[in-house]
Amino acid sequence: MRVMARERVRPIAECTALACAVFALAALATPASAAAPDTGTAPYTYDVPLDPHSPWPKFRRDAAQTARSPVRPRRKGGRLWTFKAREGIFSSPVIGGDGTVFVGSADQNFYAIGRDGKLRWKLPTREIIDSAALLDDRGRVYVPSGDGHLYARDAATGRPVWTYAAQPASETGGLLNWFEGNVAIEGDGTLVVPDDNFRIYGINRDTATTDWAFPTRDNNWSLPAVDTATNSLFVGNNFFLGGAPNLWSIDGATGATQWSADIPGSVVASPLLTGDGKVIVGAFDGFVHAYDKATGRGLWEFPTRDHIYSSPAQLPNGTIVQPSTDGSVYGIDPDDGSKVWQYDTLNPIRSSPAVDGKGNSYIGGGDGRLYVLNADGTLRWAMKLSPGRRATINSSPALGEDVIVAADSNGNIFSVPYDYCLRPKGRRDKRCGPPPQPRPGAHLYSVSPFGILKKKQPRTLDANQPLALWLFVRKGRSRLAFINPKGLRVRVRSVGGGRDGERRGGGQDGGRGRTTLSKRARRPEVFVSGDRRYLVIVPDPRLPTGRSVEVSIDGTYVVHPQRKGLDFTGGRVGGRIHETHRFRVRGGGAGRKFPLRVPRAPGDRSGVWLLNQLALPLPDLLPSYNQIGFESLDFLLGMVESSRPGQAIVWMVGAHAAGTDSSRVVPDPSTTYLVPFVAKYDHGLLTLSNSGGATFVLNGFGIQTEDWRIDARTNSSGRVLGTPETDITVNCADVAVYGPFLEQLGLCAQGRPLRIFGGAAMAPYEGGVQRPPGGVGAVSFSRQGETLVADLTGSRLKPSERSVALLAVDARSGAPLPLDYGTQTTRTTDAAGNLRRVSVPLTAGTGTGPLRVYLMVDAYPAARGKLGG
Repeated sequence: MRVMARERVRPIAECTALACAVFALAALATPASAAAPDTGTAPYTYDVPLDPHSPWPKFRRDAAQTARSPVRPRRKGGRLWTFKAREGIFSSPVIGGDGTVFVGSADQNFYAIGRDGKLRWKLPTREIIDSAALLDDRGRVYVPSGDGHLYARDAATGRPVWTYAAQPASETGGLLNWFEGNVAIEGDGTLVVPDDNFRIYGINRDTATTDWAFPTRDNNWSLPAVDTATNSLFVGNNFFLGGAPNLWSIDGATGATQWSADIPGSVVASPLLTGDGKVIVGAFDGFVHAYDKATGRGLWEFPTRDHIYSSPAQLPNGTIVQPSTDGSVYGIDPDDGSKVWQYDTLNPIRSSPAVDGKGNSYIGGGDGRLYVLNADGTLRWAMKLSPGRRATINSSPALGEDVIVAADSNGNIFSVPYDYCLRPKGRRDKRCGPPPQPRPGAHLYSVSPFGILKKKQPRTLDANQPLALWLFVRKGRSRLAFINPKGLRVRVRSVGGGRDGERRGGGQDGGRGRTTLSKRARRPEVFVSGDRRYLVIVPDPRLPTGRSVEVSIDGTYVVHPQRKGLDFTGGRVGGRIHETHRFRVRGGGAGRKFPLRVPRAPGDRSGVWLLNQLALPLPDLLPSYNQIGFESLDFLLGMVESSRPGQAIVWMVGAHAAGTDSSRVVPDPSTTYLVPFVAKYDHGLLTLSNSGGATFVLNGFGIQTEDWRIDARTNSSGRVLGTPETDITVNCADVAVYGPFLEQLGLCAQGRPLRIFGGAAMAPYEGGVQRPPGGVGAVSFSRQGETLVADLTGSRLKPSERSVALLAVDARSGAPLPLDYGTQTTRTTDAAGNLRRVSVPLTAGTGTGPLRVYLMVDAYPAARGKLGG
């Protein structure tokens, strides 16, 4: 047993001492029924002070986190409705006694929605919300937000009770201080709230002060299960490298460690406590783990084919229900960890199951469906709830008295009556019906830019569009299998004549391989992921528009590998992959003139796009670590210059919500997303590429890309048609904090880079036109040693209000210099905060020839100078 010392911290609630005392006296003087009027016998019994009128008052519903409700489905009653938030929902809903649904959104708002689907009240916060709230027996709702605050509000009205502030990450050694681990409550009413600042807090709900703080070594997304008999807490942690604990039993009164365990993978799921004394939880090593609750002794492990994000549930008959990102839901015997049943879907599952009184399981699917399974693991019914491109339900369903509530990545909250698809009305609803399952044999399924796998290939491709394909092998059930890069051959040819090209696979652990081409070849770039689960075909150059192309893939797959967590090595050939797909290739507008304005000189108007709703579904570990973090990123892409027809320089700058108005974004003055792209435009096809590398900070840790490509199709006015796709190359060694773990998982095989595939939304920003900023003043450019410098005279620009940087372009090649614009730019101001100097260091071997240097204010080239030559 390992013991970790607990840490006492000062009270950090936002109330004054007097106010805290008033809260305490009011709480002691006010019975629970005054805050939540008793309408008769409370219908639900909890062994901690949750709202007894609520059918689903917290994430995983009860203290033991069985996610099991006594409500039995009926085929009458309930209302079917959809409520739309402005951005995606990644938190899970809770439901009040009157049917009110409480849920937070990436739009930074927390919503209280009546049982009729209409807004009752909302709470704006200052950051995204991806944690579930908690309803207590005093009529309060506790809302954890990414802004580092826990908000206590009156559940009926939204009236403030108190607000608690977590310690800044700078005080705790963390990277940020988001509340992302939901909220639990102990038997005495102590709130237990995990935070990303490497602390789990025990908070007094009467005084809003800290009773104890438990230190960890990473972000805390796992919600503690509470054993009320011993007042013990059981919780995981995101720490992933091994050699240190990431699962604990904690004394709920003092925050002291009782026992700990070391699992070789992040534990972001929330543990479940069984009635016979087990702690059960899944982890990113791909295993479900069972421990003795009293001692921490390991009892059994159950393997899945990929990492586990979802929390387990338990059926009335004792069976453990565990989804995995491998796309399957498993029924597991709690006694010995053997498999009872397996239900296969096509897409990764990150939603955690809810269980009704008859033993039916409700699970959100990666394809936007609500799945309902019988107790034996067979499909009861399914409903395609989520429309649109981001059709994923990563939120976990909540069970009300007469409805199921779920939410999706598009920002929709759904209320669905029990057994809706089995009712006459539901049988006529086209959204109800059996979902697709993997076909028998070995197949490569296309993956959309937002991560949706489909059995049918798309009929059309944009001429510059990458094609991602995921391997599924099914023999009776879905099996563990990997693409064998050795001998893999991909051929792309124009149908009915024309040029064709072929690429053959290379080394055993993934990578590009070598190319065999005819004299008139069209070269496809093909890479197999480091974990060998998918491949991506990148057209290079673009495919011929107005024609059909045929893509043929021949190779083998590997089975029965050696396994250590998710690091799979060796194995034997299990069979062949042979597929041929035909696509119609489309372009966009005519000519090579950019659809948005390219300025000829500072002072001219300049075109600008907004890129947002970023999704990076491949490899599938990325959205599990940062699904809502990518959603929160916004970028502006401003036109800078064009030195030849069909080619231009574009400047990317990070943006953020304008205050509490998440419907509008503005440039972020503190952004490290400062990336130059070479843009090529030809007949409606837009390709942005940064091949020199870029460095920026994401959620507190640094990332350096080797290559970043964005492909889109536009009309003549710059409106983007379809979904832009992105392909990013990263060396795992250049990823701070998480790089070693990515290598450990085989995502960067034998030193090869990590290739990331995804998509985004893109549109002209505020009409697609940006105007020159005022107050720039006079600007002079110089090279001082190995540093580029811009000195400003009479400037009223304030770096606290505007993003200001330098951009250097090689005057001979027209390519931007690969400098560390994002993290090495220095800005100097006068006493009034006005900008006086901007500088960026040159990297070795750059800037030796003539340069064009720009002062970039937000996404606009506000001044230009020439250096050398």
